[in-house]
Amino acid sequence: MTTKSHLSRMTIDVPEEDHKRLKALAAILGKSMREIIIEWIHEHLYSLNTPNAETLEAIRQIENGENLIESKNINDLFKKLGI
Repeated sequence: MTTKSHLSRMTIDVPEEDHKRLKALAAILGKSMREIIIEWIHEHLYSLNTPNAETLEAIRQIENGENLIESKNINDLFKKLGI
């Protein structure tokens, strides 16, 4: 569990309608708005779908046209990849 000494405070401005909806959702779920926001943060920051460093580097290379493998067809591609 996180202790108070390990917390950081955030202040954000949100549209009033969004605040009302979040507050209503929290009431329906029996949670605090803080709990809902922390859950959302954890779902998105620590998701298994977050690309790792190797994947991010591969994406960067593709976007820059680096280390691309050209092939005539799927069989040629598999051969070049050693599959």
